[in-house]
Amino acid sequence: MNFELSYGSHLATKLERSQGYMQNAGLEAVMIGSGVQEPIFQDDYYHPYVVNPFFKEWLPLLQVPNCYLLIRQSGRPSLFFHKPLDIWHKVLAMPDDFWTAHFDIVEYADANQLNKLFSPIKGAAAFIGLPEAMPQINGIEWQLNEPALLNHFKFYRACKSEYEQQCIELANQQAAKCHTAAKEAFMAGASEFEINQAYLGALDLREQDMPYGNIIALNENAAILHYTHLQKQRLNHSRSFLIDAGFSVNGYAADISRTYCREESEIGVQFMRLISELDKAQLALIDELKPGMHYLDAHKDMHRRVGDILQTAGIINIDGEAALAEGITSKFLPHGLGHLLGVQVHDLGGWQQDEAGTNQEPPASHPYLRLNRKLQSDMVITVEPGIYFIEPLLAELQASSQSVCVNWQLVDAMRPFGGIRIEDNVAIKKAGNENFTRKYLPH
Repeated sequence: MNFELSYGSHLATKLERSQGYMQNAGLEAVMIGSGVQEPIFQDDYYHPYVVNPFFKEWLPLLQVPNCYLLIRQSGRPSLFFHKPLDIWHKVLAMPDDFWTAHFDIVEYADANQLNKLFSPIKGAAAFIGLPEAMPQINGIEWQLNEPALLNHFKFYRACKSEYEQQCIELANQQAAKCHTAAKEAFMAGASEFEINQAYLGALDLREQDMPYGNIIALNENAAILHYTHLQKQRLNHSRSFLIDAGFSVNGYAADISRTYCREESEIGVQFMRLISELDKAQLALIDELKPGMHYLDAHKDMHRRVGDILQTAGIINIDGEAALAEGITSKFLPHGLGHLLGVQVHDLGGWQQDEAGTNQEPPASHPYLRLNRKLQSDMVITVEPGIYFIEPLLAELQASSQSVCVNWQLVDAMRPFGGIRIEDNVAIKKAGNENFTRKYLPH
């Protein structure tokens, strides 16, 4: 995929918007740090380096700490590229890629040299990043992580440029290859660890290449929402498999979930039917999403659909509308329907209603919803409904007055399968949404 033209447009839009904000706010300069590699306490090793997301939304320089992006009220942005003198570690050279021609690039070796290279800033200056990454430049008192500036960046990050959408689509295309390899490993009876190895091996990846820790859950482990244990022992019988795993292109993530079953007993067939019905409901809901719709309404709509699926399956004896009103569906689907997706898997700004930073938290009945604002064209979101059999939540339901609405014999039969999650990455469009995931990974 050729990023040359789309990246130039992406950067120009960000620069124009940011410089307009700076002029209105009286900021002469904004500096964004790529981040630092943090040491492990009382050790001479370091935690894995993770680039500052506010930095990588400007440029895909992902593996080099101690770099700095400088934006002034006018003109081209500058990149101070850290190239230390180091006999112990590999020192990366400045890339020559599709994005580099858009920056004035200066290499520096140490902090003292950076100070000498810095041209004067006469007015107010802001820094975005960890406090320990903030450079000490003579005559500059940085405003550190000024909230109004962060709110500006977070709010506009929600809608993705053509370049960003290209990155996310390509990440989905590549992740689909890994998901297919993982499914094949599950069907062959592999352990969780072996399935994860198959996922990584499909594209010769390392764990640190992933945008988040892969969730590879067999049987009951699929009821643990963020399960990352990866058992090495093969099971005598792996009934079900929930995978939530992604890929990253230029720092932009894919975030995809699928659930499979290879149990052919009567209860296994019923569980497969639950997977199929949830899959149909998810696709139907995606078709109905549109600019101007509030995502909380879509979330509640999915709960009604889940309730109807549970009723049809004989798991509950009331319809989806009643199950939502009674709080029953939240015991089977405790998390939110989805979230913004981009340079962060859970991209920031999901509760933010405007550029000023007005937040609207979700209602107490749906506290884990990460996206609580109206959809806009070119937002890229995840849509990830689920049906789970989670022991603590089932215990709460069984102890409540709503217990009479549940077929506990059937629930007990479903517990060994853990749960279901189906997640696609979707760009909201006026003329019909674009499902990046289904292009490459039909269920």
